[in-house]
Amino acid sequence: MSTCRRELLDRELNHFSPLMRGNVLDIGGRKNSRRGGFGAPLHQVNSWQYLNINPDTNPDYCCDASAIPCENQSFETIVMTEVLEYLEKPELVLKEIYRILSSNGYALISIPFLNPIHGDYQFDRQRWTSIKLEEMFRQVGFSTINIRPMGAFFSVLHDLIHVSSGYATSLSKKKYMRFIQKCLHLCTPIFLKLDQKANSTKYFVNTGYFIVLKK
Repeated sequence: MSTCRRELLDRELNHFSPLMRGNVLDIGGRKNSRRGGFGAPLHQVNSWQYLNINPDTNPDYCCDASAIPCENQSFETIVMTEVLEYLEKPELVLKEIYRILSSNGYALISIPFLNPIHGDYQFDRQRWTSIKLEEMFRQVGFSTINIRPMGAFFSVLHDLIHVSSGYATSLSKKKYMRFIQKCLHLCTPIFLKLDQKANSTKYFVNTGYFIVLKK
């Protein structure tokens, strides 16, 4: 079932897909796997390569993102969505991204904020405000930084209910919670519409950030 955050992330990826050009490195992505409603625009790139630590995903680079075996300025675009929160040493990964990104290249990054602990729960380490994120990116060397809040109060509310309803223990409760999730799924467009009314709250209540960095 789709969350508001997933819908918002798809919108950002599709909106900035024209920046995905030349040689692209997808950190944390998987071959032959769509991200929600977003598919890699392979028709407009020279190559789209994947980096992942899981060998079962058959990545082009099976390694830690803090030590990428590539020459300087190897990629025109780097995509890293919903990965930064898991990293033990995020600063090292950001330095690597800066190193392998070509001059005037773009890095497209997303990270959750008011969003439940998720994915590999034992490795979901951190959430940061936009101020902290900007400080980190500037310390690495990026000068053009666009940090975009994703969603507002109603998106956060929708996703908290959605995730919380998945933790029922008894069979009867699971059936009830699945019903709630189906209703939420049908109401996702309504919550997103309400978010437009609460747009002014997105700077302190949001599901996370989509970041566009230019070297």
